[in-house]
Amino acid sequence: MCKKALLWIVAVNMINITSAQYEDDAPRKTFDTGSQKRMFFKSPSHENFIKGTEFMFSLSNGYVFGEISPFVGYDIAKPLRVGAGINGAFYAGNGQGNTGFTYGAHGFLRLNLGQVAFLHGEMRAVNAIMPGNGVLSSSERKWVASPILGLGMAQSSNMSSWFLIGYAPNTEFASTQPLGSIVYRIGITF
Repeated sequence: MCKKALLWIVAVNMINITSAQYEDDAPRKTFDTGSQKRMFFKSPSHENFIKGTEFMFSLSNGYVFGEISPFVGYDIAKPLRVGAGINGAFYAGNGQGNTGFTYGAHGFLRLNLGQVAFLHGEMRAVNAIMPGNGVLSSSERKWVASPILGLGMAQSSNMSSWFLIGYAPNTEFASTQPLGSIVYRIGITF
């Protein structure tokens, strides 16, 4: 009986010693994963979608040129925006009968460099009347595409309006633009 009592006393003291080893006087940290904000990528929501339009108007070399390019976009990260849209343009010559229209589509990627400056890259395709090489016709309508690399400045940090100037290296595409390889656009979001 004395051995059993001694065994109980030793067992109880061992449990107290063992549990005392795991006790900590420091305050416990709790991790609330629901309230942590993502630093780079935004969580998907309707607030990340944007819609807007870009337009260009030019009176150069005796031609009137006007283009409008509505688009939809998505802010996938704090400084990164992607989007796609359609574009259409009308041009008229200086009394020589050179009038027509172009239409097409474009996709873009935009990287903010700060509060108001951004880099812009896009692929734009247009269907336009191009000089033809057939015997019976002097011109033909065909698709031409070009990457456009540019730099832009926004009016404010929320990118509600901006001005963009870029360079299109494809010479066929440049022949459909009033300033050749240099393109510019003014844009707004709704």
